[in-house]
Amino acid sequence: MKNIELRGQRAELIKGAMALVDNAQKEGRSLNAEEQQKFDAMESDARSMMTQIETLERAADMKKELAANAEAREAAPKQSRTAIFGKYLKRGLAGLNAEERAQLTTTGAAGGFLVPEGFSGVLDVASEFTGEVERLSKKLDTASGNPLDYPTVNDTGNDAAIASEGAATTATDMTFGNVTFNSYNYTSLVRVSKQLIDDAGFNLDSFLVEASGERVARATNIDFTTGNGTDKPKGIVAESVEGAVVATSGALVAQDILNLIHSVDPSYRNKSSFGLMCSGTIMALIQKLGVGSSNDFPIFIPSMTAGEPDKLFGYNVYYNNDMETDLDATDKVLLAADFDKYVVHRAGGINLIRLDERYMDEMEVGFLVSARRDGHAVDTRGIKHLVGKA
Repeated sequence: MKNIELRGQRAELIKGAMALVDNAQKEGRSLNAEEQQKFDAMESDARSMMTQIETLERAADMKKELAANAEAREAAPKQSRTAIFGKYLKRGLAGLNAEERAQLTTTGAAGGFLVPEGFSGVLDVASEFTGEVERLSKKLDTASGNPLDYPTVNDTGNDAAIASEGAATTATDMTFGNVTFNSYNYTSLVRVSKQLIDDAGFNLDSFLVEASGERVARATNIDFTTGNGTDKPKGIVAESVEGAVVATSGALVAQDILNLIHSVDPSYRNKSSFGLMCSGTIMALIQKLGVGSSNDFPIFIPSMTAGEPDKLFGYNVYYNNDMETDLDATDKVLLAADFDKYVVHRAGGINLIRLDERYMDEMEVGFLVSARRDGHAVDTRGIKHLVGKA
């Protein structure tokens, strides 16, 4: 498959780039101008290949989902809700008969329709590749968007003790906290020409997946990353705690990363939900560290398997270009986190309204997608960051 070939080519590029750094380190020097140019070109190509790989894998997943929905429609004795919804997208409410309207989810106050589960699943396929924080976080799904209290507990300061025979055990109360989740409404408006909608060969479902799903995911990922919590979610980076500081201004060494990783308690660090996260720019700096002459353990290991992340010091590492890119400033440039300690509240399903008349003077139909989301850290002891140095 093309994505597997690209992963192999990407791995070879990264090995070649790391070899340049390794040779220079063995000779006790920095990269010369020619070596630096080669390294930058290899790293840029590797990043470009990763984008191609993600696009191919995303497209493959969407095709599988759409094919599964098509098979289900053919096998069903009557139209599935997803098929009816596709008909609604093409023709509007007036294009449905009474039975089809009854099977479609009831309208809301604004005349919108809750997207059927099949379509929502396809939309999730698109969003998971752009909304990295939501993909990794713990999900809290509710039917309504009312404020939701989420209790937290910090009992790490209390330990059991050896009691003498016949002696009473002293009661120690737990310390409880609370996080309140809201539901901020993210919307996206897509306009489609009437000619395209009427074209039997135009796959409207697939088009809306790309156009709407990724728009919502990009917007939520920014807030789930750096949001300040004022009329928006509180981002995982914004709520993270300082774990380590870059030792030298404008430079990054392996020890900085290890200091960050080991600033997180093993009770979080040893979980499968633990990993690291940074922008592609910072990851390029990390890859330049290469393999030291006195250490044959590779810092960075590229993934060779679809769906598997790259590894940094043996831990999963994720790319999030909504994070900071400037190592010279006092910014939070690298995250080490138990991502289960960041919770995304998803209120209700994904709503879609077809706007038949609003843009008809331009022979277009509007599709308004909305999703209610919020995000907060529920235990910041498991979420640490590395700070750059000016």
